[in-house]
Parts: sequence; structure tokens; C-alpha cells
Amino acid sequence: MNQTLSRKHFLQSSAAVGGAVAIGGPLSALAARQAEGRAPERDPGYGPLRPTREQGGAKVFLALPAGFQYRVVSRENDPSLAFFTGESEPRTVPLPGVFDGMGAFQGPGNTTVLIRNHENRRRAGEKTVVVPDPLRYDPNPTYNAGNTRLVVDRNRRAAGPSVHVLGGTDVNCAGGETPWGSWITCEEVFVAAGALVGGRASLKHGYCFEIDASSEGPVKAEPIRAAGAFSHEAVVFLDGILYETEDRRVTAGFYRYIADQAPSRAGDLARSTGVLQSIRRVGVPNFDADTAVVGETFKVDWVTIATPDPAADTVRVEGQSKGAIGFERLEGCWVGGDKIYFDATEGGPAKLGQLWEYSPGDDELTLVYQSTSAADLENPDNLVVVPRTGDVFLQEDSPGEQFVRGVTEEGRIYDFAQMILNDSEFCGGCFSPDGHTFFLNQQGGRGLDPAEIDEEGGLTYAIWGPFARRKQ
Repeated sequence: MNQTLSRKHFLQSSAAVGGAVAIGGPLSALAARQAEGRAPERDPGYGPLRPTREQGGAKVFLALPAGFQYRVVSRENDPSLAFFTGESEPRTVPLPGVFDGMGAFQGPGNTTVLIRNHENRRRAGEKTVVVPDPLRYDPNPTYNAGNTRLVVDRNRRAAGPSVHVLGGTDVNCAGGETPWGSWITCEEVFVAAGALVGGRASLKHGYCFEIDASSEGPVKAEPIRAAGAFSHEAVVFLDGILYETEDRRVTAGFYRYIADQAPSRAGDLARSTGVLQSIRRVGVPNFDADTAVVGETFKVDWVTIATPDPAADTVRVEGQSKGAIGFERLEGCWVGGDKIYFDATEGGPAKLGQLWEYSPGDDELTLVYQSTSAADLENPDNLVVVPRTGDVFLQEDSPGEQFVRGVTEEGRIYDFAQMILNDSEFCGGCFSPDGHTFFLNQQGGRGLDPAEIDEEGGLTYAIWGPFARRKQ
């Protein structure tokens, strides 16, 4: 069904369910403005950005609105703890860089547990995420990506050093949290089994892995094979189904994995069997998502991927052979009420990004927003709801200046944060379980000289302030 949706319909269709904060309101209001031929409006947000010195420090990393403070709670090259094969006690090693996706979980004593991806690509100078050999996924030591765990106390300070918790993986980019308190980390790459990397044969890469957030030490890296081998980006759970985005250009797929038995605890997914499917527009095989019209809603169904764990990088090829929709670089993904939202970072005619809404109950897909100006929104990547207001924070992945931009429930856009000292991309944004602290990464460079790490390396911020008091 094709229709141009009114602003009223957009807002009604994305209302919060059961009191939960819905991501749909802000994004749908943005779309309604476009559908009615109105340009996106700017909002004062929390006020003008101003260079802000780190609390207790001398450097200015960020520009924030008045009243907001921040602290760097973790940075590349900090002392971190890694367990080595045959050693019962951890060694202190430099914290790896290339920070990316991240999840925040409730820890004991009002602490927050952060599980953070390291998107290492086996390049010179990258520091390895170290875990004991029996727990690594790929024994080939060239694979240096993985995850670290950091506990932040109630005063927004690191409660101890980061701990290396998953290793032997490749290009850990984004992921998502599960309802049972674990983090799904995703490899944004496909590597065929037997490929020579660093002079040694590899295992197959392109999987999702699960990390129990309560695990204080390294966990065994077990691939979730049935959920597919392809260039993963982000995942979310809704009603027992795992939805997955694929970060590839032109013909990236949007997938769902339906396990034969609904998972309920860490480890269930790696041991599961089930069905992997790719989304398709009914009646329009191989629909090009870049040609969609803002506000357009159409019926979709799902094609089954018969070979979800192929020897070659053919999952999306099989999907396309069965008429799946082709998107351009699917990245961030979120649940709002009873709907799924995801973005195509380079989608649309201007290649500045699209935001999509999928309604499982109706099997309908809607293009809710498409950027036409870099001044409004440029290549949205990660997205997160602000618990205190219902706004959406979008973290850009674009050349030049980096912003975290907010979208209000009325569909207006404002700037919340801007990089000052470090020009790497913002990523991994997530709120503490109590909603009072915004944790945010800057990815940092690769293989940096030690003298450059403080300004150009990976950083994790804790940002706090009057989130509930946005200007009207």
C-alpha cells in the first residue's frame, strides 16, 4: 500500500507502548515535515554549544550546551587488564583503540557496566584485544579486534581498569543489547575460511558473538552461525526475533533471525538453529531503497536465506536473487514501542542518509526521513533515545566536523555536541540505566604515535547535565 502520511498519522502510529519511550515520534515528525513540503526546522535544543573543558582537566575535547559537563572515563593506551594463556592473574597492558559500538548495563552498587567494541582491522600499530588462546575465536593472532568491559561508578569515574573480555574477532563495529543483559557484538566484514591473513589461514569471519555483561573476565567467543555470515552492523531484539543490519553499499539487506526456540539467556543464540530472512517489497522485486519517497509506506514480506552460513560472501546475493530490497549502508538500529527503526547511512539521492521504520504487526516499511542537507543531518550512524525527553540523538559518521544531533518530538533538529580536539567519528552512544548519564565514544585513529593518542586516540566520555530541561 502506498500512501503519503500526515503528521498526525505519523505521530499516532509511533506512540509509546506501555509507557516506553518511542523513537518513532521524533523521526516520524521529521518525515511529516518533509511529506508536507516543509524544510526541517532548527530547534534551540539545550542552547548554543560552547567549548567546554573536561571536568577536573585542562583540555577542551567537546563543545556542549551550558550546564552540561563531561569526563573522559577511558582512553586508548590506558592501563587495562588482559588474561594470557596459562596465567591465572591478568597482566596490565595498554588499552586497545578504535572504539566503536557500546552497550550500558546495570552493575552492582549503582554502577554502570560498559561493553565496548574495538573495530580493529588488522592494521599496523593497532593494539590487540588479548584473551587466553582457548577463548579466542580465531587462533590466527593477526585477528586483533574484540571487546573490553569497563565499570563506571556512581560518580562517573572508572571503578577500575578496563578488562579484555572477547578476542580473536575482526572489525567489531556495532551490535546491540539483549533483554537478558548481554551484548551482541558484530563483525563488519566477511572473510572466507582458509583465507591467508598474516601468512596464516583464517577461520570464517562475518558473525555475531554474545558477551554476558555480568562476566568479569574473558568469555569464549562463539559465533552465532545460524544468524548469518555477512558484513554485520547492528542488531536489536523484538518479540524474540533478532533483527540485523548489513553495512554494504547498494544492495545491503535488512534481515531477521527467528530461532527455533526463543533465546532467554547468554549462550542460547550460539547454540540455536533457526531461519534467516531478508526483507522484500511486495510486488516490487529488488526495490532500490534510494528511490523511495519520504512518507511512503509499502507492504513487505520476507525471503528465506537457504544458505545463511555460506563459504563465500553470498547472503545478500541470495537475498537479491529472491527479490530482497537493496539499501545503501545499513547501520544503526533501534526498537521504539512495537516498531523497528534503522538508518541507511548513505541512503537517498543526496547520499546523506535515510531513516526507516518497520512495523512487524502490519508487515509495512516506511521511509520516515531522508536528509537533503548536510546542515540538517549528515550520514547518521548510531542513534539513541534520550530517556528524559524522548528526543533522539543521532551520531554522525561523515568527513569534517562531527556532531551529535538531537531530534525533538516535533521533528526539529538541534546540535547537542561537537568535537573540538579529536576529529574522529562519534559512536557507541548509550545512556546509563538511570537515564542521567550519556556515554559516548570517539573512535580515534589507527596505529597512532603514542604522542598523538591523548588528542587523536579512542575516547569514552561520560556526559551529564539537565537532560530534562531542553529549551522550549
